[in-house]
Amino acid sequence: MTNSENFIGAMSSMYNNLASNRTYLDSLNVFPVADSDTGTNLCRTVKAGADAVRRQENFSVNELLEKSAKAMLRSARGNSGVIISSLFKGFSDHMNKLGAYTASELSAAFDSALKNACRAINRPIFKGTVLSIVIACRDALSKNRFSTTREAFSVIVPAANKALKQTEFDLEEAKQAGVVDSGAAGLTLMLGAVDSFLSKRSTPQDIPGGQDEQIVFKKHSLLSAPEYTYCTEFIVLRKNRKPETELEKKLSALGNSVIVVGDGEIIKVHLHTNDPGKAMELSSPFGALTDIKIDNMALQTEQNRR
Repeated sequence: MTNSENFIGAMSSMYNNLASNRTYLDSLNVFPVADSDTGTNLCRTVKAGADAVRRQENFSVNELLEKSAKAMLRSARGNSGVIISSLFKGFSDHMNKLGAYTASELSAAFDSALKNACRAINRPIFKGTVLSIVIACRDALSKNRFSTTREAFSVIVPAANKALKQTEFDLEEAKQAGVVDSGAAGLTLMLGAVDSFLSKRSTPQDIPGGQDEQIVFKKHSLLSAPEYTYCTEFIVLRKNRKPETELEKKLSALGNSVIVVGDGEIIKVHLHTNDPGKAMELSSPFGALTDIKIDNMALQTEQNRR
């Protein structure tokens, strides 16, 4: 099997493992808002990346990475989906600079992924979130050089699992609910799926220390209502070269969970706010808006308490 075929198979495995655990990931979702949609959002995001490269074996791994990253950014939903898509873009950007995919560069690629996500997130949280998984994988990889991706994943997955267990204690919301972080769990499942695919195991590695969903939902009732009411997302079709950082600064005054990431053609915007209209007004000078989605998180949280 060629490297490109391996990449296509790994993308499908990541999506399939997320889809199999979608309800479970939704049940873990207590941060930044307990709206129980992390699994659903990650499935939509990663499916787009997998679909974009299906039956595209004639492209190089780097070309497939770029195709997946672009598709994921355009289809990303929720805090978790937009962060995962920004991680993929950072990973892809590093590999494309090399001109060829190499397993020995994986540590630097994870670092590039982390930096890209941190540029996109208005206030990145490094402990107890999906970013802690990326840091753990980067650091574990930096201690050795690898000739094959399979060898690298034998180090990546244990590091991710260990970091995931710690999220329950590092993130206050997760600690209150007695769960691991949902976004971190999603990325760990994705990495486990790649490892299983490369090792030719039929069943991807599960999240360590799985919990009963009903118990998790019961504990969600202890959590407070969201500070801001509306989860607001849209895509800006660029009409100029204004930097995303300029838009991020404008939007940061309207709420929290602000993520602004672009790929040269579009800017993906995600934020929690009480004024979605103002967010769109501030974004319109950067280009036409499309794929607008606004969810009432207060209602979602209340439904999850029942």
